[in-house]
Amino acid sequence: MIQIATSWLLILPILFGIGWLASRWDLRLENRMDERERMRQQRSTFKGLSLLLNEQPDQAIETLVKIAQLDPETIELHFSLGSLFRRRGETERAIRVHQHLANRDDLKPRDRDHAAYELGRDFLRAGLLDRAEASLNRVGEGKFSAPAKESLLEMYQIEREWHKAIVAASELESLQGKPHRVEIAQFYCEIGQEALRRKDLSEAEQTIALALQAVPNHARGLILRGDYFMALERPAQAIEAWSVIAANHPAYMHLLADRWMAAHSSLDKAEQGLSVLDALLKTQASGELLDIVQKHMTQIRGAKAAEAMLVDVMQYAPSLSALSKLAETRLMLAESNGTPERISDLVATLSLLKQRTTSLARYTCGNCGFRARRFYWQCPGCNHWEAYSPRRNEGAVPSGPSM
Repeated sequence: MIQIATSWLLILPILFGIGWLASRWDLRLENRMDERERMRQQRSTFKGLSLLLNEQPDQAIETLVKIAQLDPETIELHFSLGSLFRRRGETERAIRVHQHLANRDDLKPRDRDHAAYELGRDFLRAGLLDRAEASLNRVGEGKFSAPAKESLLEMYQIEREWHKAIVAASELESLQGKPHRVEIAQFYCEIGQEALRRKDLSEAEQTIALALQAVPNHARGLILRGDYFMALERPAQAIEAWSVIAANHPAYMHLLADRWMAAHSSLDKAEQGLSVLDALLKTQASGELLDIVQKHMTQIRGAKAAEAMLVDVMQYAPSLSALSKLAETRLMLAESNGTPERISDLVATLSLLKQRTTSLARYTCGNCGFRARRFYWQCPGCNHWEAYSPRRNEGAVPSGPSM
């Protein structure tokens, strides 16, 4: 039997104790290193945020990229970097960041949806619309479902994919609980207008009816319904449709006034049609309707009647446009029986007025302030529908871009 010396029995506990102390020391050293690394990352993060706040995005991005390389698990930081790249126009870098996230198998469903949404926005910004659509359609139900549908809706409008836009807008209604009826009506109107151009009257009839179903008595839908009846050579029904606009949306009558007169003329009722437009000038004389009424009144009733009408308008709705039309009408009268001096004075006056009126702002978007010389159903600046007032503005030019 092996006998163990008493001295070894004393040494063994000491050796175990030394080993335990060494392991504890290593653990403390490791914790200190981890703590230093965390502190370094925190300092780098704060530095990056400080650079962002001080409007030094290039240096901020370099700092944040270094942190992301040190710790690949920082998902939120990767999302922040991707958004920064996209805002700066560096879409390729943003796509790489978000593709890396979207391809990770360890992401939670919510983070995967977030990555798919951000990637879709990147592709949309880069103009890669087919890839944007595929990525946005991968977003599941949850927080990013509605934003993804909004991006799809934006994209479908850019592509003029109106049928897909209708589906996206309808899905947004159920997701957000707020109506998108105006947009849906406009999408159907776009389809109907294109069908009328192609002379596909069956599709035009169907889509115009759907537009008016989405928004009853919708101004554009009623205008297109009248155009549809005119294409069928049924002017009486066109007048009936447009009469609803005259009663409920008189500010839009200038958009169809020439066609209104054509429909009445085809029925030998030009005088009756002109009387309706003339009566509307009591409230709509500040827009293009005045120009159209002056033209038709000169043709039907003569320049003298047009002059009397314009003098009357100058009493209750004075404007430079009305004054210009009055000078134009008086010049027509002077050319038939006026003196050379009178004609010369009117030509100079009309030239000055036209110079001034052509520089006036016309239609202004109520959402972004974008100005245009013609009326748009969708603002070219902000893409909002029905943001333009149908009334033409004169006087001080409002702030904002113009075309």
